[in-house]
Amino acid sequence: MERFNAAAALLLGVLGLAACAGQPVPPQSTADSRSLGKPNAPVVMLEFSDLQCPYCARFALDTFPALRRRYIDTGKVRFETHDMPLPFHAYAVPAAIAARCGGRQGRFWEYREALFRAQQQLDGAPYDAIAAALGLDVERFKACRADAAVAEEVRTDETQAASRGVSSTPTLMVGRMVKGELVGEVIVGAQPLEVFVKRIDELLKQ
Repeated sequence: MERFNAAAALLLGVLGLAACAGQPVPPQSTADSRSLGKPNAPVVMLEFSDLQCPYCARFALDTFPALRRRYIDTGKVRFETHDMPLPFHAYAVPAAIAARCGGRQGRFWEYREALFRAQQQLDGAPYDAIAAALGLDVERFKACRADAAVAEEVRTDETQAASRGVSSTPTLMVGRMVKGELVGEVIVGAQPLEVFVKRIDELLKQ
C-alpha cells in the first residue's frame, strides 16, 4: 500500500499532460479511441510504438504535441497508434494493456502520456496509481487489465506491425490512403519535428 501511495503522489505531480498518439487504417470506431483527427483527413500517420521505449517517449513528449497542434487538431492529419512491444522490454505489454484500459474510460491519451512520463517506474507496476491519479474507476480498470481479450488486442497489433515489416520503435508511416491502403514514407526513430513537417507539407501540396 505504501508503494501505491508513493507512486500516486509521484504521478499526480507528473500529470501536466499534453497528449500523444492515435489508431488503425482505414479509419474505424474503436473502444479505446487510439486515434486522433478527422477520419477523412488528407494525410494519415500510423505510429508503431513501445511504451517502454525511450525513443518512443521522446517522440511522444517532445515532437507529437507540436504535430498535434499544427496538423491533427486542424484537420490536416489523421494520427493512429499501434502497439509494437519489443521482446526485450519486459513491461511493454503490461503498459500497453493499461493504456488501452485507460482508453476504455475515455482517457487513453492522458494515460499514455503519464506512462511515458513515468517510464522509469514501470518496474513498480504504477498502473493502478496512474488510473487513480486520472480519476478513473480503479476497480473497473483492474478488471480490464485482467481481461485476456485486451492482451490479445495488443498481440494483434504486434502481428500487424510485423506484417508491415516493422522491427523497431518508434516507426511512423506517413502518407495518403489509396484504395484502402496507406501509401507513403516510413520514418524510423525519434526524428526531429522538421522531418515530419517537411513530409506532411509535401503531401498536403499534392
